[in-house]
Amino acid sequence: AAGIGFYCLQLVLAARKPCANPCVAELSQQKDVVERYDTTAKGFDSEVGMSEVLMGINSLRKKLAKKCHGDVLEVSCGTGRNLGYYDITGNGAKVDSLTFIDISPQMVEMCKKKWDALYGSERKRKALKQHLQVRFMTGSALDAMPLAPSGKKYEAIIQTMGLCSTPSPLPLLTNMVKHLDTSNPDSRILLLEHGRSYMPWMNNILDNSAEKHAEIHGCWFNREIGDLVEAAAEQTGLEVVSERRHHFGTTWVFELKP
Repeated sequence: AAGIGFYCLQLVLAARKPCANPCVAELSQQKDVVERYDTTAKGFDSEVGMSEVLMGINSLRKKLAKKCHGDVLEVSCGTGRNLGYYDITGNGAKVDSLTFIDISPQMVEMCKKKWDALYGSERKRKALKQHLQVRFMTGSALDAMPLAPSGKKYEAIIQTMGLCSTPSPLPLLTNMVKHLDTSNPDSRILLLEHGRSYMPWMNNILDNSAEKHAEIHGCWFNREIGDLVEAAAEQTGLEVVSERRHHFGTTWVFELKP
C-alpha cells in the first residue's frame, strides 16, 4: 500500500504541469530521448532505487531473471538492475552465459562496475558456475546483435523497462525475436515494462506528466505496451504465454515463447 501511495504521489506531483501536447500518447509525437541516459547513468540507481523497492519492482525483476536459462541476452541492460538475480552460482545453475547490451556506453560502464562489485572478489568468482561467460557490449538493440558465446542464438532474452525509452519499440521487439532460438520450444522472451493503465484517470495523469518525465528520465511511460507486444507476437509468430499487470495496470510483465 505504501508503494502504491508513493507511486501515485509522484505522478500527481509531476502532473501539475499541464500537457502542452494533447497527442502525447501517440508514438509519432514522442521525441527520441534515449541520449538522456548518457547523462543520468551515474545517478540513475539513486533516482529509481527507493521507488522500485517500495513498489515491489525489484521482486518482479528477480522473478523474471530467475526464469532465464542457457545463453541469456539482456537487452537495454542499463546500469544492471537485474544483476544479482540470475541463476549463475554453482554448477547446477541454469544460466550458461550472460550478454548485456545497451546503446549508452555510460550505462554499460555502470553495469560492468556493478558486476565487479557483486562478483569481483575471489570468493564470489569461485561460487559462479564453472565456465560461465559474461559479456558487456555497447550497441543498439535495433541492429544486428552478436550471437551467444556458443555461436548459437539465445535461449532467453530479457528486457526490463526498455520499450519506454526507444523511439522504435515494435521494431525492437521483432529484432529481439530474430536473435531468439525459436527452434527450441523452451526459449523465452521476458519483459518487464511500464506503460498505460486500464484506469482512464491514471492515463490522464500519465499523459499530463509524460513529456516532463521523458525529459528528466529518458522514457515515455504512457505507451500502449500491450498493443506493442501483441503486434510483435503476431508479426513473428510467437505466443504470449502470460501477461500480468500491477500498479493499476501500469506495470506489465510478459513471457513469450516460440
